[in-house]
Amino acid sequence: MQSPSLNRRDVLKVSLAGTAAMALPYQAVLSARTASELDQKKMPRPYVAAFTAPPVLAPYRSDDKPGNSYGTVPGTTTPVTGGAYVGTDYYRIEHRPAQVEFIKGVKTTVWGYNGLVPGPTIRVYQNGTQTRRVVMQQINKLPAKHPTLGYVPWTSTHLHGSPSKPQFDGYAGDLTQPGEWKNYMYPNNCSPRTLWYHDHGVHHTAQNVYMGLAAQYHVVDEQLERDLGIPRYDRAKVGTTRPQYEFPLIISDVMFARNGQLMWDDDGESGLYGDVILVNGVPWPTMKVEPRKYRFRVLNGSLARGYTLKLSNGKPFTVIATDGGFMPKPQTVTTLTIGMAERYEIVIDFADLKGTKVQLLNGGVKNARDYDHTGKVMQFEVGTTVTSTEGNSIPSALGPVHPTMTLDPAAAVATRRMELERSNGLWVINGETWDDVVKSKYEHVFANVAPNSTEIWEVHNSSGGWFHPLHVHLIDFQVLSRNGRPPRPEELGPKDVVYVGEGETVRLLMRFDHEEGRYMIHCHNLSHEDHDMMTQYQVGHHDIDCDSINTAPPKGGTPDEMEDALEEAAEEAEELAEELVESTPPATTGTTSTGTTGTTGTGSTGTTTVPAPTTPTPAAPTTSAPAGGGGTTTAPAPAPAPTSASTTPPRRRSR
Repeated sequence: MQSPSLNRRDVLKVSLAGTAAMALPYQAVLSARTASELDQKKMPRPYVAAFTAPPVLAPYRSDDKPGNSYGTVPGTTTPVTGGAYVGTDYYRIEHRPAQVEFIKGVKTTVWGYNGLVPGPTIRVYQNGTQTRRVVMQQINKLPAKHPTLGYVPWTSTHLHGSPSKPQFDGYAGDLTQPGEWKNYMYPNNCSPRTLWYHDHGVHHTAQNVYMGLAAQYHVVDEQLERDLGIPRYDRAKVGTTRPQYEFPLIISDVMFARNGQLMWDDDGESGLYGDVILVNGVPWPTMKVEPRKYRFRVLNGSLARGYTLKLSNGKPFTVIATDGGFMPKPQTVTTLTIGMAERYEIVIDFADLKGTKVQLLNGGVKNARDYDHTGKVMQFEVGTTVTSTEGNSIPSALGPVHPTMTLDPAAAVATRRMELERSNGLWVINGETWDDVVKSKYEHVFANVAPNSTEIWEVHNSSGGWFHPLHVHLIDFQVLSRNGRPPRPEELGPKDVVYVGEGETVRLLMRFDHEEGRYMIHCHNLSHEDHDMMTQYQVGHHDIDCDSINTAPPKGGTPDEMEDALEEAAEEAEELAEELVESTPPATTGTTSTGTTGTTGTGSTGTTTVPAPTTPTPAAPTTSAPAGGGGTTTAPAPAPAPTSASTTPPRRRSR
């Protein structure tokens, strides 16, 4: 990893526009009323700004070609197969700088997906067991270096909650450098759920997400939602004045420098705690709602802050889904504890609150840095009339039970222990860090598990000053117990992140299905993850067809049109055949055609046979560590020169 111009272990507050000041001593920070250095007269005020929802992004293009291909084995045209799909939606997303107005009259520089913070929402629609593949082209158009922290803003996009193949999972060492791009392929063959996509580049995940590289992604079964009668987003209403009753809530926190730019201070890699709460990128917004039920897809997008959400009037609300989708049955709660990267879908009923205002508050969690207004999240202003009563129910059961919730602990073939702690100034899992994985050339694993096997993992947090939201890539799990007691009501659904509090032990039950290869496990306090609280496990085999770094490396130059290699080869063969038919005179029976290189006439019939174009075998990918150590990046091999015009015909496809 390239060393930044500032010592990242110094406890500094660094503005993303160039100002810096020494951080307050630890005790002073705890008692401070604010963290920002911005003049208090300019600071945003709670409940002044209007609520907004990120836009839903339409596909760049779509097709209805069924298949099960997820690229090819490097150097061949052998397909890499996966979950079947009935068609593909293609998206093109750029990581680029932009300016937003968090503070009235002040432009703050951010890094956004398509220049938006949060990025655009992706919605993928299932139809029962049928699903659509997504090809998401991620293009890194960030500057060559961060303007003040000095690091190279490589990226690796993780679709959090997706059973993606390892090469498309956003592995920390699978780095897309500025000026490069990568096509990620997602099967969407999971239960309907709220996912999110965010940066996962090694050692700079926290800064890149803080700058804005995060957004929601929804896998939706519309018919199931209609049958359940729950509030839902209706795409038929897009472009009309009819109101929606389902919204994403991405909650995060930031702090501002004197000039209104974002300020960085993670207190010596312990965690960043801002004093301004954002919901969908807006400070403490006010949302106008009708007196009826609304559904919210809540994501804790903060770097280190946990929340205990509650309504200011003490009114209960209902949790209907967790990270992995719908719960077996809804759970009514008055408070909801949510750690970083956890997602909960909640329904709030405003029916008896006509003409009033109610606030969504944060009761805080242990060891959080709380400031003047971090106990506030957003406000609801309830109207007096209801436009529609459609989707205004909460059923007693929420559709088919997620397979993870039917697992039997007695079927577990292994029980593994995982210790989360801070040791000798390092964040470690079982005494090891991600650097140990890198030194092993990415071969060291926490566990080798058999495909479709069931295991129990016991996770203990021996850190006294921090909780750790543990994320296991690829799979969903069931929380069996928390400190020997049943899990909290909101945890009674499929999860992929678990809040492991100070001194707590949680037991997780999981089945390793969907894919094979190596997948990451890490703390989702992103400063902990970056330094270096990550490890990995392996399901089944690991080979070039599922290598996290080398199977589908990023590329430089002009981004392609997102065709599959097999598709391209078939189209090129068809084009070549058409050209040969047009340019070659009909063969005479009993003669051999020699007028065209690469064609062979048969003596008996005179039929011309056209071989498929030869795909040259590329050189082996080159793996090199960025300057300064830490992480690796794969440079795509240059394409070999064509051997002849006949074996590599020119592309004649118009777009």
